[in-house]
Amino acid sequence: MKKTLLALAVPALLMAGSASAATVYTAEDGSTIDVYSRLGFNITDRAGMGEDGDAVGNFDARIGLGGSQVVNDKVSVIGWAEYSVGAAEQRGTDNSFTPRYVWAGIDASEAGKVTFGRVASGIIMLSDVGDVFAASDVILGRQLELVDNSAAQTFRQDGTIQYQNSFGAFDMSVAYILGNSESNQDGSYNAAARYTFDMGDAGQLIPIAAYQANSTGDTGSNANRDYTFWGAGLQYKLNALTLGAMYNQDEIEGQGISGTSKDKSYELTAVYNINDDWTARAGYRALENTGGDETEYKDTTLEVQYHLTARSSIYTSYVMRNGENGTGLGAPAVMTWNNAEEDYYHLGLRYEF
Repeated sequence: MKKTLLALAVPALLMAGSASAATVYTAEDGSTIDVYSRLGFNITDRAGMGEDGDAVGNFDARIGLGGSQVVNDKVSVIGWAEYSVGAAEQRGTDNSFTPRYVWAGIDASEAGKVTFGRVASGIIMLSDVGDVFAASDVILGRQLELVDNSAAQTFRQDGTIQYQNSFGAFDMSVAYILGNSESNQDGSYNAAARYTFDMGDAGQLIPIAAYQANSTGDTGSNANRDYTFWGAGLQYKLNALTLGAMYNQDEIEGQGISGTSKDKSYELTAVYNINDDWTARAGYRALENTGGDETEYKDTTLEVQYHLTARSSIYTSYVMRNGENGTGLGAPAVMTWNNAEEDYYHLGLRYEF
């Protein structure tokens, strides 16, 4: 592979850390510097955002910087750092500038990529089946924070060593999770795989599977706990239509937990690109916890997106919620900011560059 072709391959990996990084500098040897930023303003009456369900406005931003340095025709050193600024995941914290992805690694072209740090987990291949809405959150893997305080569900964890590669239509990822000095990980790992069946005029069928296991040591607030997650999903793509279905479950047991706390969840999604300007989305998800906080989600989401440019859009959404907030004491409560009972609307402007 020529150096210039290797440089073109690197942004594909950076897509895991940003939606659309732009190359702002390319050296003669093919080395690059890439940047990404997303700015958004949202109006919502979501419970917990304002008082008594009043509409509020909030700012949501991300910024990322990374790139590659070419070693030879086959190998490049790569890295990415992306931070949230007052983003939605900051609810309940005082910190308005926190890391999403911070990693460095080696891209060995056909031999695959190895990354080290707070990487974009391969399990995102599965969560992307349901993570199609601007307004809605993701509840997949919500109990992982009880075994790793650095985790943002299964999306990312500190101290991860990850290998990823593609073999034709088959994509795979495996990772070993060391954790950081406070997350107390002891033999944690995950794996994910995806295969794309190209059926010509009949579209594409894409099955995905993922698994993760975490254990902790004998010290710390999350000591002596064991966590497992598994899930399977299916996407069907035909021209402007994408359909998705996913089932997953996770469970945790150990110190501070009575018995086993188990989440079982499924999601259904549909995305239709009406034309170059408009996209419509709809979805339903259900989650039930037993043995833990006893939370139950039953959400129906409807969303319309208007594309102002190729990178910037206006979104409007309505989420109907018919679940129950957790009252169980079998395990510590998680995602307490996420009210499972109150409907809400979302209107947002998102600008990316």
